[in-house]
Amino acid sequence: MASFSGFKITSFLPLVVGLILAYHVVILVEAGRDIASRLSEEEDLELERQLNILNKPPVKTIHTQRGVIYDCIEFHKQPAFDNPLLKNHEIPIHETASTRPHKTLVMTQIEECPKGTVPIRRTTKEDLIRAKYLSSASNTAGDEYRAGMTLQIEGERFFGVKGVANIWQPRVNPDQFSGAETAIRAGPVEQMNEIQFGWTVNPQLYGDNLTAMFAYWTSDGGKSTGCYNTLCPGFVQVDPKSTPDMYLVNISVVGGTQYGLHMEISMDRETENWWLILEDTTKIGYWPAELFQRLNLGAEYIYWGGRVKSGQDGIPEMASGNLPNRHPDHAGYYSKLQYKNQDDIPGIPDDRVQLTVDCKASYNSLWDNEHTILHYGGPGGGTCA
Repeated sequence: MASFSGFKITSFLPLVVGLILAYHVVILVEAGRDIASRLSEEEDLELERQLNILNKPPVKTIHTQRGVIYDCIEFHKQPAFDNPLLKNHEIPIHETASTRPHKTLVMTQIEECPKGTVPIRRTTKEDLIRAKYLSSASNTAGDEYRAGMTLQIEGERFFGVKGVANIWQPRVNPDQFSGAETAIRAGPVEQMNEIQFGWTVNPQLYGDNLTAMFAYWTSDGGKSTGCYNTLCPGFVQVDPKSTPDMYLVNISVVGGTQYGLHMEISMDRETENWWLILEDTTKIGYWPAELFQRLNLGAEYIYWGGRVKSGQDGIPEMASGNLPNRHPDHAGYYSKLQYKNQDDIPGIPDDRVQLTVDCKASYNSLWDNEHTILHYGGPGGGTCA
């Protein structure tokens, strides 16, 4: 084994990588504080107003090992119900507390909240500043790129979608993100209803370079409605110990063990609420029907695959950073793909799917119709012409 100054290279590299990641996190934290210090009095008061709405008085507070704080909030007092659209929302009583056994998930686990309460991640001023920047930046044409596939069948609506995505920790700079998502849409662009869920490495959202889950919704293409996780009133948290914004603890290894995130977005046809379900049985929460006008008639479009955001230094890795070659331990994949039709009958994507690759010089996607597996990913780097 080659060495330098008494240090083995295999020991030295993780130290260097760790220092680089720590440096990026410091930049993000300091940038958030710097922006906060330059806010006008009016802007600062508006942020404080938003924090008072989002951060309710807790029944109990949970501190995680990663430094994240979750407050156990009474179910009916959670931020979602501050949305004026939910003023007359009928809560599905039988779902206000999860009684389903939890499997051993790939996400971090927190202490269970007391009965009648749900965990809500505590929001900081820096969180709101980063989220606001991320929201405005994501509406800039040309700075986000996908590699995956879409399913649209003329005259058909979808009422559920599921799949298993292997989990990676792609390298990103502070102004980039990279992740995998399942997304459903309905309506024209200017009135688009959309729900996304998946995993991401997103310093602008979470303030670090770790892999975490995320959820996103909008009812007008992101112009004025919607947000990530519970950073605005909308998503109704139900489960007492698992949330849509938790860190993932197991990362896949190229040529080795693969860890998968089992996810499902499914409509309750009686209430028209869209549920987020993990590991087939754990109902995390739901997006109420009142948030949408188009998705209540079913989704017109499904997307599975990767999404990245470029930064000043170009575009980041996607998934493992390798281009796909049909080996499931080499790049990103989505397996066990299903959708539900208007009769709630499960369907499997077939040769009607359409591959979507926005930057073919850096990313690619392959559809294995025989095994119903989507392979995707790529090294990024530079810019996308």
